[in-house]
Amino acid sequence: MARTTKKAAASRMKNAPSRRDDQLREFERRDLGALVISAEPVLVRPQRPTSILLSEDLKAALRRRGRELGVGYQTAAKMILAKYINAKL
Repeated sequence: MARTTKKAAASRMKNAPSRRDDQLREFERRDLGALVISAEPVLVRPQRPTSILLSEDLKAALRRRGRELGVGYQTAAKMILAKYINAKL
């Protein structure tokens, strides 16, 4: 088992902050206090998995819609179902 010297370990730690990505640096630079205070609370309800059989055409359409919304096809399906169910029929 090879031992690292203190100098090698120190140089790795010294370089570690430069490896952070741009998004993390932007997050650290911004003051988010006002956004947090003005944000509306989000209610997270317990969810249970369910299975349904979908045709390939329907899955393809959900994938297209999901790309438009910036989500996956399962999330798109859940959003569409919730919107339809909550609409006044």
